[in-house]
Amino acid sequence: MNGTNTIPSQNAIGSRPAKPPPTGLAPSAPSVAPPLLPNHPNPPIPNRTLPPHSNNTVVNGTYTHNQKGKKKNDTPVDPAAMYESLKSRIAALEEEEVLEEEEEKIFAEEAVKSVKGMEENAVHAKYIELFAELKRLERDHAKEKQKLVKDKDAAKGQLTKANQTKVKMENLARELQKDNKRLREDSKRLAQCIEEAQEEIMQMKSDMSKRVDKAKTQDVKYREMPDIVVKVICRYRAELFFKISRKTKFSRLFNAWTDRMEATGGKKDEGKTSVSGKQMNGTAKSEAASTHTVGSNVSSSMQFIFSHNGRTIDADQTPEEQGVEDGDEILAVELMDLTEGPGLDDFEDLPESRRQRLRKNWTDDPQDARRSLEDIFDGVVRERLKEVLRQYELRERHFECVIRSKELEVLLSRARAAEQKQLAEGEKSRADRMDDENQNLRKELEDAQNGQTMLIDKLITCCKEPNAERTQRLFASLRDELEKRGAKLADGGPVGG
Repeated sequence: MNGTNTIPSQNAIGSRPAKPPPTGLAPSAPSVAPPLLPNHPNPPIPNRTLPPHSNNTVVNGTYTHNQKGKKKNDTPVDPAAMYESLKSRIAALEEEEVLEEEEEKIFAEEAVKSVKGMEENAVHAKYIELFAELKRLERDHAKEKQKLVKDKDAAKGQLTKANQTKVKMENLARELQKDNKRLREDSKRLAQCIEEAQEEIMQMKSDMSKRVDKAKTQDVKYREMPDIVVKVICRYRAELFFKISRKTKFSRLFNAWTDRMEATGGKKDEGKTSVSGKQMNGTAKSEAASTHTVGSNVSSSMQFIFSHNGRTIDADQTPEEQGVEDGDEILAVELMDLTEGPGLDDFEDLPESRRQRLRKNWTDDPQDARRSLEDIFDGVVRERLKEVLRQYELRERHFECVIRSKELEVLLSRARAAEQKQLAEGEKSRADRMDDENQNLRKELEDAQNGQTMLIDKLITCCKEPNAERTQRLFASLRDELEKRGAKLADGGPVGG
């Protein structure tokens, strides 16, 4: 056993950095190898047999069950199997405790044996070495502990930050859900309001079209028949026909009727015989015109109330405003004034007639009263909400108009930019074309200059040669070339040189 323990101790010592030897005499080599340190990472453990277990074997306090079983559904636990597993676990722990005690005894015996043959200086050196190793391990342990504390604090900080961000995200999600719900409700309400507004607009359009058609028909009718014949009836006096214009006020008709009734005395047979078409209308108009002249002599004592289709007619209105058509009847009712004249004292002796008091119909049921109040309140709230929705709709329309104007401005700016770009491209193409023409003209100019220099050189060579025939041939060829050049220049335009 001692022989087997010498190899790991030498490896452990060799792995550590070399230390200076202690002062004094060198100790002799120990006859027995020193025991292993208790802080060794992998101390040798003697072989031991464990009792057989089930599949869920316990290793270092953890169950080595299959990890894939977590995904499956939990099966019901058998009490007998649980009891057996607990029993085996307890036996294993007791056996481990006994083995640890035996290992401690063996380590103590080995330490005593290793120190037994050593001298005091060697023991001191070994103690100093082990004490230095212990201090070094303590320092390393303190550093690792500080590092772990820092890592723990950092992890806690990150965890708190993560929790805070989680809470913020949850709150934000709730707010977004609320906003989404509110937006859905608003969109539904706006869609409903838009539908109602569209229905109202369609109804208003239909009403406006009907009114326009009615106005057109009335204009055509008024253009075809500017004058109408109206029948004024008084049940106890007379019936008269009046021909008036649609733009004439009823005051003229009322004055003519009153003057006619005062002149005839209001007898019904006279009124019936006096209905004579145009002649009657002429007399009515003449008398109506003369009411202002004789008004100072005759005191008007008759008063009438005129109505058309159950509505009282105002004297300042016209037949067009009142809606009176050709052949309509106007009912005249005489207003009798009983405040003046004899016999008023006789009415004072008569007993006063008592009027029956009106009773207000108040309901005694509080539910009905509450329902009626709720209906009134609902009506008021409904009207206010309609007004708010109308204002909101107007605001939305204004906003849409503003957006539309901005879009039109953007489109206008884009169109202007496209137009400017097109103009720039046209100018660029024109400039390129002019450059090409300029290059061609330059090339033609260079060719002409080169031809002239060649001709001059030929002339110089001809002047230097003594043979006349050859000079004549050269002059003829030069003349031909000059004529060709002149023809080319005449076709292509004047070129400098």
